[in-house]
Amino acid sequence: MAKSLACADMGMAGCPGSFTVETEEELMQHVQIHAGVAHPDLEITPEMGEQMQAVIKTV
Repeated sequence: MAKSLACADMGMAGCPGSFTVETEEELMQHVQIHAGVAHPDLEITPEMGEQMQAVIKTV
């Protein structure tokens, strides 16, 4: 089952970033790349990682 996450799921309604891939590991790679490019000032904390885990959807 594929995994999906969007920036809007994390409260960033103005960002169109959305990812659907086969594994959670691949999803996190895409999110890290996107965050570095689209949100360079965003500090990814352990708490944010927990929030991401909570909103990842299985599709």
